[in-house]
Amino acid sequence: MDVVEAERADAGRAAMDSILSQLSALSAGRTGTKVSAQQGTDQTTDQRRRESSICEAIYNLGNAASPGTRMGSFLPGTGRFVETSVLGEGSHGVVAKARDSVTGETVAVKTLHPKPLYFAHYDDEKYEYYIAKHKIPHCLLREACFMAACRGHPSLVRLSAVGGNPQSSSYFLVMEHVGPSLDHVLRHERGGEPFPEDDVRRMMWQVLRGAKAMHDRGVVHRAINSSNILVGDGGGGVKIGDFGKATSVSETDVRYSVIWSHYTPEYLLHAPGAVNSELIDSWSMGCLMLELLTGEDHFRVAEEEEDSGSEGQLYRVFDVLGVPGKRTMKAVKPQYRDIARKVQQWRARQRRVGKQQRSRLRELVPCEVLSDAGFEVLQGLLMINPKKRLTAAAALQHPWFASEEHDTDDHYPDDYPADPGAHELPVGALEDLFNMSLDNKLLSMTLSEAPSRPGTALAMAGNRRQLLGVSTFGLASTN
Repeated sequence: MDVVEAERADAGRAAMDSILSQLSALSAGRTGTKVSAQQGTDQTTDQRRRESSICEAIYNLGNAASPGTRMGSFLPGTGRFVETSVLGEGSHGVVAKARDSVTGETVAVKTLHPKPLYFAHYDDEKYEYYIAKHKIPHCLLREACFMAACRGHPSLVRLSAVGGNPQSSSYFLVMEHVGPSLDHVLRHERGGEPFPEDDVRRMMWQVLRGAKAMHDRGVVHRAINSSNILVGDGGGGVKIGDFGKATSVSETDVRYSVIWSHYTPEYLLHAPGAVNSELIDSWSMGCLMLELLTGEDHFRVAEEEEDSGSEGQLYRVFDVLGVPGKRTMKAVKPQYRDIARKVQQWRARQRRVGKQQRSRLRELVPCEVLSDAGFEVLQGLLMINPKKRLTAAAALQHPWFASEEHDTDDHYPDDYPADPGAHELPVGALEDLFNMSLDNKLLSMTLSEAPSRPGTALAMAGNRRQLLGVSTFGLASTN
């Protein structure tokens, strides 16, 4: 990273942390406490104005991070995106493939369920308390903030625009459409057949570059796995997507949220500072690399062991990598004595059966599958001791990637097509939107709801919203 890029990254990190602080303050204000009607109106108006300021800050952050590709400032819930298929649906959100009716381009649109069906039995006060406690209302804007901060790197899914209905805090993200997930390619297109070493090296080079770009900007993804790695059309480059679990290295009040099989040993051992370190992503990329080489997630706990919690997951890690010695355990600094005692018991048991602390990693990826140089990278990413684990930057310097070093373009070209909404609404015009009433002609047009048709993700989300009496953000649906 040159001086100019370093200065840009530092400025972006400061702007990102400022946005996160504002979002945290907004979420802290949602306590679920009953107030008078007038107080509620005043609080809502103030919140909308603060959200408008945050949306503008995200726009500025995205453009500063990638000056050559202008980001859409704000799309006020337009019906310009026509859904064509389902891309994915999670506990709190849905992602749809859509066609931009203005430009004809294919995009991905992510929305949040206002109130998932499994919370339908909650009354408004109880649900308000839940979403305040877990900071759900603004998690989509958090995700937009992280994507904007890292915007412009070709190994990261690009945020195109933020949009929604400012009167109800209902937002959506417009992103570039890439292709199927790496998990889909591995499980369905390849039938679980592992990738050859050359393909793994090429994909890991791109993933590590994307991770380094995030880490340079103070962002930890915390969910790098085959489901969140997207493959370009025709099997081209891969990109890291879904920043929904991301965090900043500067945040202190952070909940750990990673899929079980990618929990780091230091977190499972309840070591301090294990929730927002970039080494979380290093471990996840090691898990990913092992999965690509073998076709299996070797750290996934079996169904019959799912209730074993941290202990069961630790045992899976140690079964593959060996039980760590006293020196490693001292470096990890486990906080709970019962877990430290359990590790001592496992170590003693291994000695009794003559296994010592032997790792099985080389058995899983023998020399005919992975060269010694490649194994050094895999082993470095999967070090139990986080102090010895490779960072993304260090891994990229390994000789295994020497053949990939010619591919060093970390930015989209300056003539890359403008994103949807890049000229839709100038910065500073959001205040006018927030002063409009719902019966205003412009806002009524932007909130128009097309009839939902069954069989698509946004149609299902639309049905939920109809059930709960909320807007569908004006996203049209088609078969």
